[in-house]
Amino acid sequence: MSGLRCLGVLLCYNDGDLLEESIGYLLEQSHDLIAWDHGSTDETPAILERVRPHLREIRRVPREFDFYELYPAMSRHLIENYIREYDWISWPDQDEFLEGPARDRSYYEYVLEAHESGIDWIQFHNFNFWCTDEDDPAAPRATQRVRHYSLWPDCPPRIRSWRARATNIRHFNHNPLDGTPSPRLFNLRHYPMRSPSQMRARVLRDRAGLRRGNLNFQYENMARRLDSLQIPAAALHFDDGASELDPEPVFNWREIYGRAPEMD
Repeated sequence: MSGLRCLGVLLCYNDGDLLEESIGYLLEQSHDLIAWDHGSTDETPAILERVRPHLREIRRVPREFDFYELYPAMSRHLIENYIREYDWISWPDQDEFLEGPARDRSYYEYVLEAHESGIDWIQFHNFNFWCTDEDDPAAPRATQRVRHYSLWPDCPPRIRSWRARATNIRHFNHNPLDGTPSPRLFNLRHYPMRSPSQMRARVLRDRAGLRRGNLNFQYENMARRLDSLQIPAAALHFDDGASELDPEPVFNWREIYGRAPEMD
């Protein structure tokens, strides 16, 4: 089968410095695209308007809408409006870039292979990319500037890609779907922290008010140790953009994110 009909999904909030790259990457991977903006106050709305001709749908969601209900709401929207039109759904977080299990082929080519082999959903390795003391501030793109990373092996499951008809109600894309999972984990590049100024804004403003019950442990933990969040480049691997990503977890991300009370 050729010409797989793929739909990319983005939930956006104040990651405008990365948004055009995120959109461009999914378009390059032969995906149509829908984007919901959860009340961004940066350049995100202007960027979405500028690329509107390339997107199937743009929706502005008020910031007052509960963040923890966004994934279920988008899931229902996909089930009601899109899954009969498409073969495959790719739903990264806005600061993630999906790859196959190796770099010898494109993500789209690996998805096509997965679809043809009867796979229904795919879990991803989370390669965390982080700003360091060796980043080049003159690099025009965030992914060109932020090149150091390490695998986060014990993070919650990253399930970001699946057969359209298998779509269920998603919970941060951690919960499995019905059907056959890929026997191999694919890879994703995650760019949560891209510069010292963006890192401070993310921790102190953009994510500061998020609560699940009384918890916001990750960002509260980071807010208490802002001065130590910029990781030395020597503590991470370097991505040259061509070599395979190194799966050795050389950095302990729990030093940054902390640990949820239920995980202790």
